[in-house]
Amino acid sequence: MTQFSKKISFTVLFACTLIVTASSQENLLDYDNSLKFARYLKSTRQYNFAMEEYERLHFLWPGDTTISLELVQTYRLNEQCNRLEASFEILLKNIYHFNSLPAVKEYLAFSLTCKSGSERFFDISSMLQPPERSFFELSYYWSVQKYDSAFAYCGNNRDLLEKHSPDLYNLTFDFENEKYKSPALAVVMSAVIPGSGKAYSKRWGDAIVSFLFVGTNAFTSYRAFNKKGIKSVNGWIFGSLAFSFYSANLWGSAKAAKTYNSNIQKRYQDNAENIIYNSF
Repeated sequence: MTQFSKKISFTVLFACTLIVTASSQENLLDYDNSLKFARYLKSTRQYNFAMEEYERLHFLWPGDTTISLELVQTYRLNEQCNRLEASFEILLKNIYHFNSLPAVKEYLAFSLTCKSGSERFFDISSMLQPPERSFFELSYYWSVQKYDSAFAYCGNNRDLLEKHSPDLYNLTFDFENEKYKSPALAVVMSAVIPGSGKAYSKRWGDAIVSFLFVGTNAFTSYRAFNKKGIKSVNGWIFGSLAFSFYSANLWGSAKAAKTYNSNIQKRYQDNAENIIYNSF
């Protein structure tokens, strides 16, 4: 083979290699492979990388409803609440032009995740069938902590919620009928018997400490005054301590009742959010 023939053969081989490589690279970046890769990233919880891949796909195929839906889903899973408004624009065509129920539910789920109080929520939830609509709308009141509205909604839609969303319904019902502690009553009780207001709020350790501190100092002050009269230094010292502990005991009793009520609310809120978020 001549030198010239060798050069031609090498050039042809090199060109073929470039064509095959370019073709392979193009296949790797085509729609199907790119979507598979984005889904793999999402399934393995590499949400930041998945977001980048979905955003690239959305840029290349802006009208694709599958890509737009999964892009917003990735935003939600990654808790990108700053992109909630942008997500509405992304899903706008899916929701209003194609009446896509998956897109409707995805936007509502994202709104609940971000605890958004947008009135748009009810406009979009109205597109769902009554069972799903009632669940999302009751969830909305829980997410923005409008408890009175949740109780009223639960009462107005009892049959629907009790049948299709029993966990959230029962939790709302129990919360509405929960018994709270009265801060005023706790103060009155501790005014009569130091520490009893804290015991009323289930703070047994604090109740015993309050009773002992107030009682011990008051008794010591009484003995000192009884022995030396009003000129007793110890009487005034222990009397001042007793009054300080007594005053702190009253304030602490009111606080204990408020803390008890706050803890009840937090427990119900956490349970509600677990029910809501586990439904997505």
